[in-house]
Amino acid sequence: MLIAQIPTPQTGEIEHWVIPAAAILSILGLWKKVFPPRRSDESFATKAELNHELSAVRDKIDARFLTLNEKLDHLGANLNDRFAKLEAAVARVDERTRN
Repeated sequence: MLIAQIPTPQTGEIEHWVIPAAAILSILGLWKKVFPPRRSDESFATKAELNHELSAVRDKIDARFLTLNEKLDHLGANLNDRFAKLEAAVARVDERTRN
């Protein structure tokens, strides 16, 4: 009932308010992008904290690299064993077919 009492605007009257409102909102959005609020010094990490975190990440990467390297060495040895067995089997088949 309350909505029915609001008079209907004339054609073109809404555009007189919507376009400037959109322009003002876009300017405010750009202002916030260009000039972000200042951060306090407490939100930044100190050099010691940064170096500690970097060394921790470096240690994790080194550990994962070493485990990956060990797995690759194991797979390489496994493949060499399989190729040796395959070569021996092919040699036996070759000896049987020569006779």
